[in-house]
Amino acid sequence: MPWIWRKKLDFGGKHCYVTGGSSGLGLALSEYLARQGAHVTIVARDTKKLVEAQAQIKSHRILQSQRIVAISADLTSQATSREAYHDAIKQQEGQVPDNVFLCAGHAKPGFFVEADEKDLRSGLDGTYWVSAWTAQIAAKSMIASGLNGGRIVFVGSFLALTTFVGYAGYAPGKYALKGLADTLRSEYQLYDINVHLYLPAGILSPNYEVESRTKPDITKKIEEGDTPMTPDECVKCLMTGLQSGYFQITNDLITDILRVASRGNAPGNNIVWDACLTFIAAIGVPIWRLIIDFQVKGHRAEHAKRMKWAGLTEDQ
Repeated sequence: MPWIWRKKLDFGGKHCYVTGGSSGLGLALSEYLARQGAHVTIVARDTKKLVEAQAQIKSHRILQSQRIVAISADLTSQATSREAYHDAIKQQEGQVPDNVFLCAGHAKPGFFVEADEKDLRSGLDGTYWVSAWTAQIAAKSMIASGLNGGRIVFVGSFLALTTFVGYAGYAPGKYALKGLADTLRSEYQLYDINVHLYLPAGILSPNYEVESRTKPDITKKIEEGDTPMTPDECVKCLMTGLQSGYFQITNDLITDILRVASRGNAPGNNIVWDACLTFIAAIGVPIWRLIIDFQVKGHRAEHAKRMKWAGLTEDQ
């Protein structure tokens, strides 16, 4: 959208709560918010990374009075998510978060038939519950405090719109997260809370490197034409989307095409642009699917060797 239609976001003096704020997108976002004059709380598991990230974020403050708080917590539990949230309010001198950015999450790509129960449960915890609990607690806190115009931003994924081989432990949670965001966009209008869903593709981060270790070769082949973005580039896209008032925010053309192809009754972004993308999607998405199916079927012989090596050619 032209810049004249965008609303300036004012984070000065606001309390911004960022899950997954010790690395990747969460860290880059926290640094940006600090440069805008916000009080920032970051939440993650790794204490060492949190301490380093806290110091890094402080170096981006424009005022020494800005409070930068770091909290170590496992957000896959409702109880620990609640404790972390209320601890943040306490350490931020009683200020309830005005903006909640749900960046926490992880992926472990692999084949569904090879995954064990721990992998699959961890996948859902690390994509859905890690954000769902905080979204519930944040809303309760905003309602109780009488805060008007609060903002909750879910970080989904390209894989919340479509998926393919290798992401059986990751995509279902992101699909669920999209469903939750769609629902809460409607429900939270009752409380004047704004809900957004950011849908980035690949992000160059420590987690991206970890994912590559278990990612199947066929998945890498399908993705070989993709160019991951840096966390800072993603922050710019996210802020542009928020300024434009978009509910579903993307950072590349392919994801935007899939957005219009699968948005259901979610609000559009730009009626003219979305109409063009719908036309493109009607032709392009089926062709893209056929290409992927062709690549997957062509991988059968190589995959059969792996199956035999793993002892999965017999009934388990």
